Amino acid sequence: MNKKYRVVFLGLIETEGDFRQRMSKLGVSSEMVSRIIDMAPVIMKADMPLRDARQYADVIQHAGGRVNIQEHGYFEDTKSTDNSLDIEPFENFIMCPECGHKQRKIEVCVKCGNIFIED
Repeated sequence: MNKKYRVVFLGLIETEGDFRQRMSKLGVSSEMVSRIIDMAPVIMKADMPLRDARQYADVIQHAGGRVNIQEHGYFEDTKSTDNSLDIEPFENFIMCPECGHKQRKIEVCVKCGNIFIED
């Protein structure tokens, strides 16, 4: 059996405004961000392998949140259940090579107007 992990939001590293802005760019609604902040400590995502928990925690930390990864049991089969907040995966984002702005993958940078060319 494989261990399963959860990511717990403990509070803010940076200002609330910065956290709200970055979480918004990840597709999280303002209401959900308020719930996350108000309910801290709160489980943001559970029942995942360690690799996925680390990736998820990195994204939340980059947004300005303080998180903790906790072991919390074992998977009974090879499929994990998903009963978590709906936040887009890290792979759906891109960093503009011109200005360094991180955003959802689109054709033009929302900050500087650089046009992204796919290889």
